[in-house]
Amino acid sequence: MSARGVSALAAALLLLCTGCGSSHEGDVEQVAEQLHAALRVEDGAAACELLSEDAQEELQESGDSCEVAILEAGLSPDGRVEKVSAYGTSAQVRYDDDVVFLGDFPDGWRVIGAGCEKQADAPYDCKVQGG
Repeated sequence: MSARGVSALAAALLLLCTGCGSSHEGDVEQVAEQLHAALRVEDGAAACELLSEDAQEELQESGDSCEVAILEAGLSPDGRVEKVSAYGTSAQVRYDDDVVFLGDFPDGWRVIGAGCEKQADAPYDCKVQGG
């Protein structure tokens, strides 16, 4: 294949990947926004349905139900989306006052971390977390 053919093929693949990424980014943003909407109206059950099983179990370690614990976690549901990034089966929605991490599970995108703040010399510290 000529250099011109390789360049055309690379450009076509880039366009295909760009389309796929933006589709996932829309789905990811929708789940994060649903989480924030549920928290704004204090609907702990709806918020917990958006979490991964591990994140739900982590919240329940406090002794409260997931529905109660997520409302008491101190999450800020009123931020504005600044950036959405999806990389394969992982994604991040960055708000002006929060970061939400998501994973792609067989039943769709689920929140695996919320209320996350970047630490100076460590990974993010999240109020809600689980794989």
